[in-house]
Amino acid sequence: MSAALAREARQFLFGTRHAILSTHSVKYPEYPFGSVAPFVCNQQAEPVILISDIAEHTKNIQQHAKVSLLVFSGAEDLQANARLTLMGEAIPCDKQDADLRARYLRYLPQAASYFDMHDFNFYRIRIDHVRYIAGFGRMGWFEGNALNADIASTELVEHEQGILTHMNADHQDSLLQYCQHVHNVTADNAEMIGMDAEGFDVRYHQGEEIQGQLRFVFEQPVLNAQAARKALVALSQACKS
Repeated sequence: MSAALAREARQFLFGTRHAILSTHSVKYPEYPFGSVAPFVCNQQAEPVILISDIAEHTKNIQQHAKVSLLVFSGAEDLQANARLTLMGEAIPCDKQDADLRARYLRYLPQAASYFDMHDFNFYRIRIDHVRYIAGFGRMGWFEGNALNADIASTELVEHEQGILTHMNADHQDSLLQYCQHVHNVTADNAEMIGMDAEGFDVRYHQGEEIQGQLRFVFEQPVLNAQAARKALVALSQACKS
């Protein structure tokens, strides 16, 4: 698989929240068990899920950590749209990790109450093998490290919250311009909710209602605050040209 297609797969992964998680059934050995699994990627492009210890899929993971995650976007024509199958190992991670918790809840705020329940915990999926189908004639297998090896040194884990705070407090006009220029969306206000190596996400409002979420993709991967600033300044200049 080409590096370009692997990067496209990573862009797709960072920009998507919907997946089907397949685990090895404990109740019915040798059968796969599928379940809906909302997720948020960490800064290393590893999907992170928040699941209950009493859930069937969690019981399965505790006995056999190898899983498959089918990531998809859009329900209109699933076979025509891009999709990504990730095969790897579900590894417990700290629910009290402040940066990860904040990032997860910015994207999935409806999960806030789960953090007060002792039986809900984070698992990250360490990716071993990937199958990406971008469209007709554009597909292939590659190893998991092709998905994130070049972003292993990212500093955005430490810098993401500061970037978001700065943009939302001091550059509201720029966020509105981004929405109009890139997506032709006129918004009354907008909030940057996350940034990763491949881009950032904005939740926009019209009047008092949240209307949706928009994805903005960088031309080149961004790994630190300086590179992020350069990419955002370039986008602002493009909006004015």
